[in-house]
Amino acid sequence: MTKGRPRTVLFLHAYPLSAAMWQDQKAALEAAGFSVLAPNLPGFGGEEGAITSLADTARDLLKTLPPEPALLVGLSMGGYLALELLAQAPDRFARAVLADTSARADDEEKQKDRRQQAERVLKEGKGFIIEAAREEHRPETFARIRPMIEAATPQGIAGALRAMAARPDQRDTLRHLKLPLLALVGEQDDLTPPDLAGEIAELGHGERQIIPGAMHLSNLDAPEAFSAALLAFLK
Repeated sequence: MTKGRPRTVLFLHAYPLSAAMWQDQKAALEAAGFSVLAPNLPGFGGEEGAITSLADTARDLLKTLPPEPALLVGLSMGGYLALELLAQAPDRFARAVLADTSARADDEEKQKDRRQQAERVLKEGKGFIIEAAREEHRPETFARIRPMIEAATPQGIAGALRAMAARPDQRDTLRHLKLPLLALVGEQDDLTPPDLAGEIAELGHGERQIIPGAMHLSNLDAPEAFSAALLAFLK
């Protein structure tokens, strides 16, 4: 890589997973000379605590970044957190990739559903979360994410659900963005479909790329295609 170009990439993981979801992308980017930061968010991947709000989590993350602008990659919940980082400190980032996510706030029904799930996981444990993931994802993807969900604490899951329910609409953040932006999305993503990625790209004056055959966890459903798209954009 040319000297002076941003070399540090911050990866933000999806709910209710961990930084382990980025294993393939981490290997690909490190082989290309990038330095990768992939933190486990509070309550996930063996990390203690729970997310109180995406705004607080973003403030904490900013303290861990190097002084030079970083490259930002977030998928699903990680995309919501990436948008919060871009709202708080856009000058700290050189490029951003928002994958399988949305800039819109949850509607009332979705907020209610997340809060009910938060209460349920604290009462019952995470068995129903694991079963929902089994139904939502392909067998090979579920096999990879199951240990990540099992490593999450009920408090961590509940905190993330409540933080996602309370997050603000970030479409204005995109409208004011002045850095290169890529919206990546699985072709078969039913949770945050390609039209939402199109909205992100349009509002942020960026580009949308659809990952053929992939569902909501597009980096795990099609790791080679996802990594290739990342490398092409971040370089």
